Amino acid sequence: VTPNRTDHAADWVKEIRRSSGRPTYGQGSPHQLTSCPWCGSGIEKGRDIEVEAASRRTLIQCSDVFCPFGVVSGPREAQQRGLPVLVVDEEIYRHPPSLLIATVDKFAQLPWKGETAALFGRVTKRCEQHGYLTEDLEHADWEKARHPGRVVEVTDIRPPDLIIQDELHLISGPLGSLVGLYETAVDRLATWKLEGGRSVRPKVIASTATVRRATQQIRDLFHRRTEVFPPPGLTIDDSYFARQRPTDQRPGRRYVGICAHGTRIKSTLIRVYVSVLGAAQRLHEQYGRNEVTDPYMTLVGYFNSLRDLGGMRRLVEDDVSARLARADARGLARRYDPKQEELTSRLSSDAIRPLLDKLKIPFTGTRPKGAPAPIDVLLATNMIAVGVDVSRLGVMVVTNQPKSTAEYIQATSRVGRQAPGLVFTVYNWARPRDLSHYETFEHFHLTAYRRVEALSVTPFADRAVDRGLTGVMVALVRELEQAYNGNLRAQDFDRHSELADHVVRFLERRVGGSRDARRRITDQLEFRLDMWARERGVPGRRLAYHQPLVSGDIAGLLRRPGTAGLSPLIAPTSLRDVEPGVQLQLLPGIDPWDAEPAFLPPNDDTDPTEDAQ
Repeated sequence: VTPNRTDHAADWVKEIRRSSGRPTYGQGSPHQLTSCPWCGSGIEKGRDIEVEAASRRTLIQCSDVFCPFGVVSGPREAQQRGLPVLVVDEEIYRHPPSLLIATVDKFAQLPWKGETAALFGRVTKRCEQHGYLTEDLEHADWEKARHPGRVVEVTDIRPPDLIIQDELHLISGPLGSLVGLYETAVDRLATWKLEGGRSVRPKVIASTATVRRATQQIRDLFHRRTEVFPPPGLTIDDSYFARQRPTDQRPGRRYVGICAHGTRIKSTLIRVYVSVLGAAQRLHEQYGRNEVTDPYMTLVGYFNSLRDLGGMRRLVEDDVSARLARADARGLARRYDPKQEELTSRLSSDAIRPLLDKLKIPFTGTRPKGAPAPIDVLLATNMIAVGVDVSRLGVMVVTNQPKSTAEYIQATSRVGRQAPGLVFTVYNWARPRDLSHYETFEHFHLTAYRRVEALSVTPFADRAVDRGLTGVMVALVRELEQAYNGNLRAQDFDRHSELADHVVRFLERRVGGSRDARRRITDQLEFRLDMWARERGVPGRRLAYHQPLVSGDIAGLLRRPGTAGLSPLIAPTSLRDVEPGVQLQLLPGIDPWDAEPAFLPPNDDTDPTEDAQ
């Protein structure tokens, strides 16, 4: 959600100023901070973000001129202006930060971008104007135009010492398998050698609230043994992170199951929404609009799919709003035109932070003129289950039982953090799974953590190896030796070199397991190295890791998914890549049932026509 290059950030700033601050879709936004972390003043996207052309820095400045990080006029260096925050990938590579916040999707860029070597401290030159340089950055046009004599030699800087993996339960399935494969390269590149020759790996801390078989998952992901921190205490009531208290001292979270047999679930949802919104309004008015009743004025609706959410959005605008206008006839309070928002993947990255800020606006007190109104209804998918920490939320309506117990626990824990929480789960009587959960509602909620599903991570499975092994191999070659870091250095790599043997042996040891499993990975690596050597030997051209836009006689070693069939040299550009779509064309004049089913291989003991049907 952030720009990849400084030029992209400059284009974003120009577009925002030209369009009077309206959001620009289709490109990353450098406006990731809505307020100054030092003084709390707001940061406006059209005024407080600028791109310094000389140093190629995207500066985020506080709007308060008296703030130490405010807008300062004069010839100060760009490194001393604005907040010490980097939001552009290119600038992060040139100025490695003390703290880097990223998603695991960025692992896929390791074989494609040689600049990522700077994140692991593998640099030898530094430009006093532009920061640390790798070979590709050194040959960039803007670097060639620098002031002469401003590049100095430097020693290697220390790689990351601490890796914090938050929400460990999300790193599972196909994504977790590829993450575990790429973690092999990250772990090796972040390893630091002491003067005595001893290797020190970075410390990894993983946190999650819902996990099962964590020991096996961590071993497959990080190739490490698990240590629970802090260790379990003497009593189960106090685990250092959480302390169990009786509900008469501190109210917890109340779960209520609703299943209306023989009634359409949409009709049930309309009545539940009207009841919750109308009852909250009556309590809020009856007790003087105080902070005790405020958490229940914002209703959070949780849905398993965008389709269900879209249908409820229309119902809130129509049926729910109309019924609330005459709710006083049913003993509730009237509530006109409830303001609703949605938190889904359809939301642009620019709108997420302002939406979370709006959720913090209470219904108590008086609002200044022009201030945004509080939100009455928030419709959300599983985006709300991770990272949404709005303490004032108090009530949620869950539509249908979520697909996993971990998702259910994570989503419903977004409410009731500060005030007593109230969760209504509306079940569909026509779905057997929902009906089963309703019939065992009390027992399920008493033993919810026991029902958390075990996670599956298989980084060296056949399909994971087919998709990600080439990227891991090329990442290790490019980042371990600076002689092979530049894009055009793919032509210089010798598959019989010491580095090639080191990469093969390291990955073989990482696999562990049986001898056959290690041999399978070794054969796959040797096969890819042989293909690399054949690509190098093609006469009349130069070999690069990826083909530049203006290529000439330069060919690319790596292939992008969906462009090279089943080539072993495919490297994903994102860990969430899916298979490309296949077009089916029905030829005219041919009955598909009479056609020979050549698309299915016949079994030994089964008629292929029966398989096709």
